[in-house]
Amino acid sequence: MTISQPQENEVSSLPVEFFNNNYGKAYQVALDKFEKPLLNAVLIQTCGNQTEAAEVLGINRGTLRKKLQHHKILK
Repeated sequence: MTISQPQENEVSSLPVEFFNNNYGKAYQVALDKFEKPLLNAVLIQTCGNQTEAAEVLGINRGTLRKKLQHHKILK
């Protein structure tokens, strides 16, 4: 497997949290930055229908509900 070197503009666009000695937490930081807007967008697209949103995302509805609670999106 070959891993290419990141381009300078890719590295500079990473959140500052990546570089604050949070070793082992970079994945969670990235996921949190990306996941909440994605969940919001899919819920808007599905008019708040969680079953349909879970299908769009390819995840179980229970998993979706846990993610919504984690991000404080669930009402």
